[in-house]
Amino acid sequence: MTRPLSSQTRPIRPLAALMLTTTLAVSLTVGSAYAQSQTRPQPAPKDPVAEMLLSKGERYHRAPDSAQDPDELRQTQALNAEIVAQNDLAENEDRANQSAQAEAQRRWQAEVDQIEAQARADRERHEADLRAADEAQARYERDMADWRATAAACERGDTARCNAGRKTPN
Repeated sequence: MTRPLSSQTRPIRPLAALMLTTTLAVSLTVGSAYAQSQTRPQPAPKDPVAEMLLSKGERYHRAPDSAQDPDELRQTQALNAEIVAQNDLAENEDRANQSAQAEAQRRWQAEVDQIEAQARADRERHEADLRAADEAQARYERDMADWRATAAACERGDTARCNAGRKTPN
């Protein structure tokens, strides 16, 4: 059995169709704008040195190497090589310093671990000594209580208890 559609569901279909066509139109417009922006030639990257000089009111034009003075080119190349050598030296020193730091850190951590292990062992030994001292104190207190009870029995004339409590000398 088919039920007729209620009056509330009928207006939704035209609204959904309108939303679908609007979404498609927007997607096509955005897509074509994106495609056009991608096909435009990108401007060539600018020379930052020239821009900086222009902002200061100066003009900068790099001459081709063939038009430059050969002595000046050799000096520039020598200075550049010196800078590269200094940079390499600094990088090697940094690596050596990092290696030395890592080794010092490893030794320090090993020493900390050793000190912590020694402290743990000392603490365990101290706790064992405390337990032994507590046991010795408890034994002493039991022995003293027994001796006092024996001494009191002897004073009362309880010879059985008095003789039972006496310890023979070794």
